[in-house]
Amino acid sequence: MKPELLRVTQKLDVIETDPETAEQDVYFSRIEDVGKQTIMITPPFRKGFYLPPRPGRKIAARVVAEKVPYFFETTLLRYVPDQLPLWELVKPVNFLKMQLRENVRLEISLKVTLAPLDELDETKFIKTTTKDFSAGGLMVVLAKAIPLGAKYIATVTITPEWTLTAEAEVVRLMPPQPPQEKYFAGLKFKDKDIDDKLHKRIIQFIFFKQAEKRQKEKEWFG
Repeated sequence: MKPELLRVTQKLDVIETDPETAEQDVYFSRIEDVGKQTIMITPPFRKGFYLPPRPGRKIAARVVAEKVPYFFETTLLRYVPDQLPLWELVKPVNFLKMQLRENVRLEISLKVTLAPLDELDETKFIKTTTKDFSAGGLMVVLAKAIPLGAKYIATVTITPEWTLTAEAEVVRLMPPQPPQEKYFAGLKFKDKDIDDKLHKRIIQFIFFKQAEKRQKEKEWFG
């Protein structure tokens, strides 16, 4: 049975990402009212500072139900300067349930460099793009095969401000399927390089990209 995700007095975290550094800060809030189309929350604060209430701003947030985090994206509709100031948000419909080590894959083309482990010769580096990406690893597009079990330092450009570097091992190789002439290799990140904080950050990135895609599809197809 799916838990009730939005409840009055429930704690809610607003995740604010710095557009220049891609660093994330968590602001704390609480749900004060749940309507059919909107929810009311207390102004998000962190270390005594409140987020500026700019109507129309996109809000990335998470709630926890039965010890499991659920991420969602919404929009600030208005600021209510009452005795108890409140933010009115669009009631979210789509939630991403994140188990502790769940890896949701996103089909996306990201620039990636694969440097053979313990190899300093840049002529052996592989510069390519991803076919998909997750917190557990990635699938890359290749002009030729690479051996199963090979280990690389993968450097992935996720955003202009955020580059991920982690050790990765080739765990799957798919030969070309005519008329395609490219190989696809699946690489798994080493757990030691993807801690829980980074894992959550990647999951959030994937969720928001999925939300952007759904919004574009609505605009295209109505």
